Amino acid sequence: MLLFPALPLNETVKEIEWSFSDGDSATIRVAEFGPGGFEHPDPKDRFKDQLEMFNKTVLKIRALERGDSRVYGARIKLQPALVEDQFFNLSISEPLPDPEIQSWLLSKSPVWCHLMLQCHIPSGTRGTVIWMKPRGEPGGVRVHPLCSNVLHVGVQPGSPNTTLTCRVWHDLEERSRSIDLASMCWSGGDSIRPSCWTTVAAVVLLVAYTTMLEFPQVPPRHRP
Repeated sequence: MLLFPALPLNETVKEIEWSFSDGDSATIRVAEFGPGGFEHPDPKDRFKDQLEMFNKTVLKIRALERGDSRVYGARIKLQPALVEDQFFNLSISEPLPDPEIQSWLLSKSPVWCHLMLQCHIPSGTRGTVIWMKPRGEPGGVRVHPLCSNVLHVGVQPGSPNTTLTCRVWHDLEERSRSIDLASMCWSGGDSIRPSCWTTVAAVVLLVAYTTMLEFPQVPPRHRP
């Protein structure tokens, strides 16, 4: 990671003092750039050998860890006697994993195939999970959200677009994974029961729901 201070035009930099603050304790001076080059005031501090002088004004931090997510300050001393303070709010996060898609085949007939899909990321991972709508014409595919990351999907054989995509993202990164519904229904794709729908009551409700979709009820006629 490189921290670039914004330097005034036509000004000569005499010295830069770099500091580190976690917001709860005193600010720690961690590096100095001056006529003598790079100086690490306390080589035994939390950074040890992580810091180095990339050039005369840029600080390089190697092997970043989540604990390095703090506010870094640069006190820039200019000729003849000007001082300017700049701050960098650095946020470090764990790499975002690809989302996982689990599927459950609810029912299948020559006309419709009904699946339940769950998209998730490992517990404790910071990120938002959403399902993306199919691109193009959704003919032959019915998507019904059951909760934030679980879908009930009905698909007909020969539908033109049977790919669904799950997307997960946070402020710095984004990942996605897609699933082909036709492959899951008619090509022997693997199906894994999602853990949050293993109760008998959930199965009964979902099967009843799919039956209603396949066989819509006709309202009774009233005799005159």
